[in-house]
Amino acid sequence: MENKPIKEVPIVVIDTETTGLAHDSYIIEVGAVKLLGDRLVDTFSTLIRPPIPIPKKVTKIHGINDYMVKDAPTFPFVVDKFLSFIKDSILVAHNAPFDMKVLTVNIKRAGKRLPTNPVLDTCRISRSLFPELRSHSLKYLALYWGSPFKELHRALSDAKHTAYVFLSILKKCGFTMDDSVSKLFELLGPPIYFKDFEHIYTHPDTEETDTVQFIIRCIEAGKKIELLYHCENNLDLKRRVIPLNLFTKQEMLYLKAYCLMDGREKSFRIDRIKRVRVWENEVETGTGHTCYFR
Repeated sequence: MENKPIKEVPIVVIDTETTGLAHDSYIIEVGAVKLLGDRLVDTFSTLIRPPIPIPKKVTKIHGINDYMVKDAPTFPFVVDKFLSFIKDSILVAHNAPFDMKVLTVNIKRAGKRLPTNPVLDTCRISRSLFPELRSHSLKYLALYWGSPFKELHRALSDAKHTAYVFLSILKKCGFTMDDSVSKLFELLGPPIYFKDFEHIYTHPDTEETDTVQFIIRCIEAGKKIELLYHCENNLDLKRRVIPLNLFTKQEMLYLKAYCLMDGREKSFRIDRIKRVRVWENEVETGTGHTCYFR
């Protein structure tokens, strides 16, 4: 790759929106634009349904709420398409370590191998080459370099802004698309790799004891579960379900799940679930997978 001219190597600019700022936050939107030379040749964009409610304080930033993602695919159903889209490319992101950490955790949760793409960070590049600028935020740089795109804090639009900033920096530095990738790396700094962040992912303990966390892990792993549910008529009934996601309603936490017994989606109040265990192939599996709520 490094001996090839820039115009022959695809550059994919990526951005994510998440449920929070921690590296183990859930991704709720991925956006990417593919460049060949200085031409935008393809885009990738999808909302993603997380297994937890989207915090209201985060919704105020990117505008994505639970209703918008209620019919969206979960990350395990998106990850293969995303990894295929970025295959054999140089990745670019603004404040790349954040996106890389979140992607690392979410990709590992989905049981996939981390990508090996080299990653360039426009925030770090801007700080290094243009230290005189009063800010290196994407909002400021998009304005400074005259990005024609308007929307901010959505994954695809931010990826487009970042792509414009990146190409503007290359032009300002005198790069041409005939220059080599090695020259690109030499001037813009050594790339970052996902393997540098692999240590931040900790595989969950199979003997999970926290109610909500146990259900989240089952959603992530695509596990069917059996609930012992306390109904309004004061009966405790077993329900075998495919857990879909958690949501809040009137400050109460619920599990949305597909009921295998009734053949339809149902909602279960978390505080009424007395017991939950993994259920597979007509067999209740492993007492170590049993979680008691009371």
